Amino acid sequence: MSAKRIVSRNPATGAVLASLPETEASELSARFETARKAQEAWARVPLRERARRLITLRERLIDKSRDLAELLSRENGKPVFEAFSHEIVASLELLTYYAKNSERILRPRRIGMGLLQHRKSRIEYWPIGTTVVISPWNYPLLLPLGEIAPILTAGNSVIFKPSEVTPLAGLEIQKLFDEAGYPPGLLQTVIGDGKLGAALIDHRPGKVFFTGSVATGKKIMAQAANSLVPVNLELGGKDALIVLEDADLDHATSAALWGAYTNSGQICASVERLLVHESVAGPFKDLLAQKASKLRAGDPIDPSTDLGATTFEGQKQIYSRQLDQARAVGARFVFGGEFSEDRTRLAPTLIEVPRVGADASNLEALESESFGPLATFETFSSDDEAAALSNASRYGLLGSILTRDPDRARSLAARLEVGTVLINEVVYGPGIGQAPWGGIKESGIGRSHGEQGLLEAVHLKHIHEPRFWVGRLAAFKSPWWFPYSPLQKALFESLTELYRQSLWRKLRALPKLVYQAARLWIGEPRI
Repeated sequence: MSAKRIVSRNPATGAVLASLPETEASELSARFETARKAQEAWARVPLRERARRLITLRERLIDKSRDLAELLSRENGKPVFEAFSHEIVASLELLTYYAKNSERILRPRRIGMGLLQHRKSRIEYWPIGTTVVISPWNYPLLLPLGEIAPILTAGNSVIFKPSEVTPLAGLEIQKLFDEAGYPPGLLQTVIGDGKLGAALIDHRPGKVFFTGSVATGKKIMAQAANSLVPVNLELGGKDALIVLEDADLDHATSAALWGAYTNSGQICASVERLLVHESVAGPFKDLLAQKASKLRAGDPIDPSTDLGATTFEGQKQIYSRQLDQARAVGARFVFGGEFSEDRTRLAPTLIEVPRVGADASNLEALESESFGPLATFETFSSDDEAAALSNASRYGLLGSILTRDPDRARSLAARLEVGTVLINEVVYGPGIGQAPWGGIKESGIGRSHGEQGLLEAVHLKHIHEPRFWVGRLAAFKSPWWFPYSPLQKALFESLTELYRQSLWRKLRALPKLVYQAARLWIGEPRI
């Protein structure tokens, strides 16, 4: 039994919810061996049956939804409404999608062969094996479930390390799978901090799925590279909301308010940069400030609470540093900028970035992820400038556009360097179970959710075989085998002509090609 304990606290009150023994690194070899054996048996279960098991899992989640929502609210600090709307309902949608579509997505598929009509190819998928899932504290149900469910359905096993900040939510996920009848050892939850996560990677799993900070993601990638372990990384964001001048201001300010401050801004997909057309900047700021003043902070369990507590104490240090630096360079605070008296939360904050000047380029709140209720405000004068401002980031996760002009929105969306663009919506990209989620640049590698999320959990295998299994046709020696001859050269010169665009040229080359191929097949032996 480990002497070290992982303590779960209620961030809104500081009360201890549980003290759990940390999983010893010395246990991991046995856990990986158990996972390997469970995976080998599970992979032999037909995919249809593995997918159907998600329906049972979904029913268990529905049965326990009230208790889970309260646990998420107490351990994570988010309002109980957000626990239901952001995590539970989104998880149910995701499970339903994979239950219905996994068999279709992983069905072997044929590849058209073009010139090689005497051969045929297909793609098949096979499990990776034992994988590691390391999840964050901000969405301790949806994010790990959105990876574990498709990984297991694809025929793999999982060793799961929830965040040490929200370990109870992780243990509840383990219970859900156990109660849904998944085989023992297929999913194993370990409790610990980053050192345990590093020890998991040292055991060379088939793949590592990590959601968290850019800094930690870089460390995981470097460590995994030592053994060429593939990684799937969903990292940070500095997501911009572009408000065009024709947007409805009431709609736009409500979108910005929720986009920046839901879950107290603790979302990689939250709006951290507001880019507003200069012609409507003044009215937009005034109306947004009015709406922000009406948000209700309080006990996360109270269904009328809008703003919960900051989950992780370390984030408050980041907020303080960014706020102090913004004040030092003379940035204007449109609203907010202060912690609550008990320091459980930062008030919704909006910092206006100077239109010109060196100070803006050095503003940490503009350049680095805040991961909290802290957003910046900038103006633009054209769509070109809006796209340039949005793309001027080392992150590339999500972008949002508010406008009444669909053609303009689509044109601008095509220019944004992000993994997801939401038009006339904000934030909820990771809650769409049918769509891929992930980013580019420092926002990560790979995708979760949707078809791509399931394909991240399998190896791809190309199988190529004769089209005809009859006599000499099945054992046809290819015309590019040894020995080389003038006839072979002439054949491939004729083949070259088939790639011309003109149909007439192709038709002229075809008889000669057939004649040369027949001579080669009948008359020239291959080694």
